[in-house]
Amino acid sequence: MLLLTGATGLLGRELLDRLRAARPDRRIVALTRRQEKAAELSRISGLTALEADLMRPGLGLDGVTLQHLRNSVTEILHCAAETRFGLPIEEARAANVGSTENLLQVARGCRRLQKFGHVSTVYVAGRAAGRVPEAPFRHSDGFLNTYQQSKYEAEELVIRAMSDLPLAVFRLSSVIGDSATGQVRQFNHVHQLLRVLPRNVLAVAPCDPAAPIDLIPSDWASSSLACLFDSRFVPGRIYQLCAGQQASLTAGQMIDLTAGIFQKHPVGRRLSPLRLPKLVSLVEYEEYVARMRRGTDRLLNELLRVLGYFLPHLGIFQVFENRHASEALAGSGLTLPPIRSYYHKIVHYCLETDWGRTAPAAVPKL
Repeated sequence: MLLLTGATGLLGRELLDRLRAARPDRRIVALTRRQEKAAELSRISGLTALEADLMRPGLGLDGVTLQHLRNSVTEILHCAAETRFGLPIEEARAANVGSTENLLQVARGCRRLQKFGHVSTVYVAGRAAGRVPEAPFRHSDGFLNTYQQSKYEAEELVIRAMSDLPLAVFRLSSVIGDSATGQVRQFNHVHQLLRVLPRNVLAVAPCDPAAPIDLIPSDWASSSLACLFDSRFVPGRIYQLCAGQQASLTAGQMIDLTAGIFQKHPVGRRLSPLRLPKLVSLVEYEEYVARMRRGTDRLLNELLRVLGYFLPHLGIFQVFENRHASEALAGSGLTLPPIRSYYHKIVHYCLETDWGRTAPAAVPKL
């Protein structure tokens, strides 16, 4: 029996479909906090959905149900996470660290457990520049937001538990949409950057034009994660499901490519001429922010606060290594699509739906 968390999240439903397709006879129990989501999932053949609270000891389940899981569960895949960047650290910790700790405690009572996959993020690297290895990552460079910090702390719990549980960590890069259709199921910081790019909301922006911007499509991410967990699982291993430096656009290339797509698209042309901010180093940008925040413009201060959760990443040179993941996926047929083959589809989808506010058909496609 597989115990799955996060089945209704960004990758959860796609991942669930792939896990069911790989082994149609496998019993799956999905945990979800919301009653209506549990009812929705329960309609899927072969799936049992339970209303649970991962932030409570015993996952908020009654004793009988919890004991049944401990007797039956052979696999655990923990995908659930609170991804909001601006939460107070106490709330982010309760959701991401507390839930992981409680699930680990349940896992220790599962006498038949064979594997436990923990889904994390490459951005546990926070503000650390340079190469990010597929290994336990220790740094003191700080974080841009509480999501990064809480996922880093959750991962520390998992790595310590590797001594007594069959654990592996799957760090995902920025998931931006489906490579075939361009559909975006959940708009994240990457999409918001695309939205503010042509509006020149700030005079300057942090950007190292040579820094790789690591992006992956949702269909490849869910298929690769399912493959690694299902058939290529190695306890104690850390995998980074990312593009890597060679398959990534640089920040400069991404800006140029995005500007070109905007200028060719009927919706994007309405935003022309594009007024891009001056690109500066992260140090210069943070000095600019400090000056601006001393002013009394509340709207500007709020904008700077929100952008501060993710915009500085453009000014940090980070390279995510992916040798373990690439070697494990060899021969699976799961080749990462070239970013230039689908990036325009993602941008078109953003433009045609007004970043998820309207149906795609509301605006004619090219």
